Amino acid sequence: MAVTQSNPLSPNPLAKYMRSPVIYIKLPSGGNYWPTGSLEMPINGELPVLSMNSTDELIFKSPDALMNGQAVIDVIESCFPNIKNAWEMPIIDLDHCLIAIRIASYGENMEYSSRCTGCNEFNEYEIDLRRFLDLSVNLEWFDELVKLDDLSVKLKPQNYKQFTDASLEAFEQQRLVMVATNDDLDSHVKMEKFNAIFRRISSMTTKNIADSVEYITTGSETITDRKIITDFIFNANLKYFNELKKRLELTSDAVPKKEVTTTCPSCNINYSVPFTFDQANFFASAS
Repeated sequence: MAVTQSNPLSPNPLAKYMRSPVIYIKLPSGGNYWPTGSLEMPINGELPVLSMNSTDELIFKSPDALMNGQAVIDVIESCFPNIKNAWEMPIIDLDHCLIAIRIASYGENMEYSSRCTGCNEFNEYEIDLRRFLDLSVNLEWFDELVKLDDLSVKLKPQNYKQFTDASLEAFEQQRLVMVATNDDLDSHVKMEKFNAIFRRISSMTTKNIADSVEYITTGSETITDRKIITDFIFNANLKYFNELKKRLELTSDAVPKKEVTTTCPSCNINYSVPFTFDQANFFASAS
């Protein structure tokens, strides 16, 4: 039997058995809001998607590994060769990419379950995930400038790093609230802890708004410096702050709601439920 020795200059004779693109998708952002060097956009705008390998699958089946976001980053960059820094991914692209990875790895059909809104019966059925890849984001919500007297503010989606940091901070606040509600603490200590929590939540909200500002124009000057923008948001008058907060809340409408519609076999009514998932369950369910 002939034995083939490894040669770094020769092509791998097993290359044709390795991963190759399964599907191609267009990003909801169209490649906008990705910093230079974080994404290599093909001329036709369609990104190749590989299936997960064994390491990727193990990562997604470990909830603890998903906590700080690094596991999600590793899998996205593994399955999307054109994505060079997934931390910079606009959050409006995240679900689209995860659904594409799931389709490339396990196929477009997925088992789903819900309770009937009419008779409360628990139903299990199959959905076609491709329907969610056809949903488009309305980028006009971010293109329209926010007018603050003689200032014009351009908003942008948060990137995945900012989103993850905010999520971890929110989780920490929940933990601190549980500690502060401990019956063993006296009322004075509880009040101090709740005041500290309130200050941190207020600071987190303000930082999230600052992270969502792309630039500010005043007259002929356009300001993009992150430190200057953050300083402005933290010290802006209440009128400006509330206007930006209100506009950011409205941008959630830019991403269409994902819903699943089915017919209950027990009471025969049609009903719709939100399509939601966490990464661990979403990918573990296909095993």
